[in-house]
Amino acid sequence: MKDNAQLLLVSGLIMSITLIAVSSTITHSVNLGQHQGERHDLTPLLSTIGDDFPLALEYEVDNAAADTSLSTSFDTTTETFESLFVSRGYPLSFTLVSSSEDSGTYTFVYSFEINDGTMYINLDQTVSF
Repeated sequence: MKDNAQLLLVSGLIMSITLIAVSSTITHSVNLGQHQGERHDLTPLLSTIGDDFPLALEYEVDNAAADTSLSTSFDTTTETFESLFVSRGYPLSFTLVSSSEDSGTYTFVYSFEINDGTMYINLDQTVSF
C-alpha cells in the first residue's frame, strides 16, 4: 500500500511539473508571437504610402485654391496620412525637402519615417505630376 501511495504521489508530481512546463512554453510562444512575423512586415504599409500618397497629393494640389502654396497642399495631405496610420498603431511622419512648379509640372522631394515600435524605416521620395 505504501509503495502504491508513493507511486501515486510521484506520478502526480511529474504530471504537475509537466503541466507547468507546457503552460510556460505556450505562454512564451504567445508572447514571442506578439513581437514577430507579420507585425514587423511593413511592406504593405510602404506600398500603400508609395502608391496612394502621390495620388492624394496630386488631388490636393489640383483642387486647392489658386493662392494655396505647394507646401500647404503637402501639409494637408500628410496630416491625413499621418492621422490614418497613427490610428492603426503605426507612427508616420513626412518631411518636405523641396517643392517646385515648372510649366504645370509639380515636383515634390520629401522623406517619410514609419515604425511599428521595433522597426524604423526612413525613405526619401521624389514625385512629379
